[in-house]
Amino acid sequence: MSKIQKREVHIDTITGEVIHDRTNVIDFTSVPNEPDYIKLYINDLGKLCDLSDGQRTILLYIAACVGYDGLVLLPVGQKARIAKSAKCSVSAVNNAVNFFCKADILKKQAGGLYELNPDYFARGKWREIRERRKAFYTKITYSPDGERTVKTDVVD
Repeated sequence: MSKIQKREVHIDTITGEVIHDRTNVIDFTSVPNEPDYIKLYINDLGKLCDLSDGQRTILLYIAACVGYDGLVLLPVGQKARIAKSAKCSVSAVNNAVNFFCKADILKKQAGGLYELNPDYFARGKWREIRERRKAFYTKITYSPDGERTVKTDVVD
């Protein structure tokens, strides 16, 4: 808990007499800003979107490349590095990226620039993440037996 003390003093400029002297103490609890972070739920997302083990691995490497703006650049050289790390072919990475776009995990911005769905992946400041989330729609529902259904869509 922090305190701020504010003192108001009014003085008669002719006589020098203190007309009013008041001190206010304000107690407040500051809420810290959300720290910069990256959260990944690759296994859950993989199950929700029916990703293969290879696609989950590729998605993990893609997510590791994301910037604080939620964007990831995937030119041919970057895809080759991901393929090498994931122990697969560049063609497998290309197929996975196409699948991720259809599943609204990624949204193609331009050229080799993609945005990770901020409902699944968030890195950076909350204010900016909330703004990015407005471009995606995600609804998760649960049946009485606990089965999860996910519906996503990109808002243009």
